Amino acid sequence: MQIEARDILFIINPNSGKQKPDTIIKQIKNSGHDIDYVLTQSLQEFNDLFIDKIKNYKVVVICGGDGSVNCTLKHLVAHEELVLAVLPNGSGNGFARELGFTNNVEHLICNMLKGEIREVDIAKVNNDYSINVAGLGFDSHVASLFDGSKFRGLKKYIYCTLKGLFSYKPIEVELFLGQIKLTGNFWGIYLANTRQFGNNAIIAPEAKYDDGLLEVVLMKKYPLILSPILVYKMFTGKLKNSKYMTYLRASELTIKSNSKTYHLDGEPMAMTKDLNISLLKRRIKVVKMN
Repeated sequence: MQIEARDILFIINPNSGKQKPDTIIKQIKNSGHDIDYVLTQSLQEFNDLFIDKIKNYKVVVICGGDGSVNCTLKHLVAHEELVLAVLPNGSGNGFARELGFTNNVEHLICNMLKGEIREVDIAKVNNDYSINVAGLGFDSHVASLFDGSKFRGLKKYIYCTLKGLFSYKPIEVELFLGQIKLTGNFWGIYLANTRQFGNNAIIAPEAKYDDGLLEVVLMKKYPLILSPILVYKMFTGKLKNSKYMTYLRASELTIKSNSKTYHLDGEPMAMTKDLNISLLKRRIKVVKMN
């Protein structure tokens, strides 16, 4: 695919991450290429951008975290030829880490101008989308705690996780995969299109973002005293060896649960009805990083 500097638009979320907008803009200007950028102060401004201006570009660079990428998915579905790139600037940056994106602007621009593209699956969850990891149970409980906090970052996420351990109760779940029905009480159900939540916390070591299947991860309730061991296994990619974990693969499933919340790429949602999930194979175009 031929991509020139004029085809690229950086969309900067000024409320995301440690790298300030001025720093990002300075790097864009110092790149030696005439590349457009815009700061969006609200979700409404962000959505309006895709209505008013996006037709002038081939590549949109999301400067933010997994939540910012998630907000882009419905627009990428609507504009099939638009290509996604990410300048990771969030709390976990799970999707960016899995696809090889770094916060080096010069390196990112170099890869975009090469024009090499990969196609990535996304999950449709009712009328919304997820490109990294969705779930319900403990991680959606933590996501709600984290979303309600003024502060961001790994330390705050760890704090919310520890706080959640003492306030969370397992959820009742009915899970339908074709003719198969699974029921039980679970600590969490995770729908992994990539391996990790973020910060290299690997929930599904064998998940692949372009194989046409979701890794469906069922976590059973476990003694809290074992939490450090499970966390260690998660950050070393060995969680699949735990007897508290069950891994399935599916392209379509339905989840019924008494959970009050679920999340899409870390963005908490109120669970008011059953979740109908289907995988859209290689639906999103993403810049290939070398």
